[in-house]
Amino acid sequence: MIIAINYIEEYDEARGVYKIRNKDAPFCPDCGQLLSGYDTRARHVVDSSGQIRWFRLRRLKYPGCGKLHLELPDFMAPKKHYEAKLIEDVMAGLSDSCPADDSTIRRWKKGKYPPSLP
Repeated sequence: MIIAINYIEEYDEARGVYKIRNKDAPFCPDCGQLLSGYDTRARHVVDSSGQIRWFRLRRLKYPGCGKLHLELPDFMAPKKHYEAKLIEDVMAGLSDSCPADDSTIRRWKKGKYPPSLP
């Protein structure tokens, strides 16, 4: 997984999804080589108001090691559907309201956050 920090968010009105365009060249975290585009996958994220936004995220591959890496913007939490900032605020006790169910919040607090990257 690659976390994009320097990117542009674009809305594709025809498909009703957002796209993330990374301004930095993506390098493989395993072998350090430049990655190339492989395909995309759909992923949604829930913000603090409960609004759901869909994204088309790039999956990248380097033929040398053969591994696929998802390019994830920094506001998305790995392996979570809620915004990273929202989860951090709930975990720190800074948020009074959260659109997540109580059982989801209990799971966040019981488990390890942030999750370890593969």
